[in-house]
Amino acid sequence: MIRSRVLLAEDDAVVAIDLARELEAAGMVVSGMASSLAETLELIDAATPDIALLNVRLRDGVSFPAARRLKALNVPFAFLTSFERSEIASEFRDIPRLSKPQVSSVIAEFVRHLAETRLAAIRRRGPGDINPAGHSR
Repeated sequence: MIRSRVLLAEDDAVVAIDLARELEAAGMVVSGMASSLAETLELIDAATPDIALLNVRLRDGVSFPAARRLKALNVPFAFLTSFERSEIASEFRDIPRLSKPQVSSVIAEFVRHLAETRLAAIRRRGPGDINPAGHSR
């Protein structure tokens, strides 16, 4: 079974820990947790995740620079935020937005769906685009 690596950027530690548990229970690996934009960017650069879940507001600013980086790397992601869609930068209006507060199991199910969609796309491209660990090249 291929386990997707999920980057979780959330400034509320309680929410992050609860969500990480749900993601792990749903079969995913939380490859990194960050509470700031700086940490999020470092984690993306250190090991590109398969999927990311970003709170818009992080400790040191908004997550839009991280979202730009993920978009450039073709990493599927979603915003988990109390921000209204109109408050999200227009370049990201097409990115899925999960509103806060939200039940962690619902979020985990949504992320699992993103993972399945991503893996299906990789399989359509062919086996040369996926390494033995299940991560795209």
